[in-house]
Amino acid sequence: MMKRHTKLLAALAVGAALAGCAGSAPDKAALTAEQTQLYTAQRADIDVSAVAEGSRGRKVSAEEIKAALESRSNLVKWRGGRTEAVVSIKVTSVNILSAGQSMMLGGESVMLGTVALLDARSGEPIVAPIEISSGGGGYYAGGIIGVMSLEDKNTELEQLAQQFMTRARLALTGPTTTAQTNIQEAKDGKGKV
Repeated sequence: MMKRHTKLLAALAVGAALAGCAGSAPDKAALTAEQTQLYTAQRADIDVSAVAEGSRGRKVSAEEIKAALESRSNLVKWRGGRTEAVVSIKVTSVNILSAGQSMMLGGESVMLGTVALLDARSGEPIVAPIEISSGGGGYYAGGIIGVMSLEDKNTELEQLAQQFMTRARLALTGPTTTAQTNIQEAKDGKGKV
C-alpha cells in the first residue's frame, strides 16, 4: 500500500514538472532609471531557432511564435539617450497546454527564454541575458472541466507573447512610466513607441 502511494506521488510530481509553471514576473530591473535614459532601444531581434519544431502540446509553428512576439515588440522599445541599443529576445521553449495534459494533470501554457540588451553598433552586451518566463491564460485544473475551459491555441499564444514581452521589459527597465504606458497601449490596441 505504501509503495503504491509513493509511486502515485512520484508520478504526480513528474507530471507537475512536465505541465510547467510560468513563475513570477521579474522583481528587479537590470538597468537603473538613469541608465535606462542613456539608451534608445528601437529594435527588437527575436530568435526562435531553439523552437524550430514549434511548440509542444498543441502545435504552433516557430513562425507563428515569432510573429506573435514581433507584434508586441513595442513593449520592449523606448527612447532615451543617444546610444542605440537592440533588445535581444531568445525563445527556448514553448508548451501550449493540450487537452491531454489538462485532462491528466492540469497546468499552464508556458513560454521560456531570455532577454538581453546589446549595443547596436558593436553588438556587445549592455545587459547579459536574463531568463524570462510567461504563462498563457493561467493555470487550468485537471479533468474534464480543465479541458472544457482551455482557450484556443492562438489565444494562448497571444497571451504568452504579451506576458513574455511585458516581463522582458520589466527585467530590463522595471515598471517605468514609459513601460507602463506601452503596456497599457498594447492592451488597448493603440500606438507604438
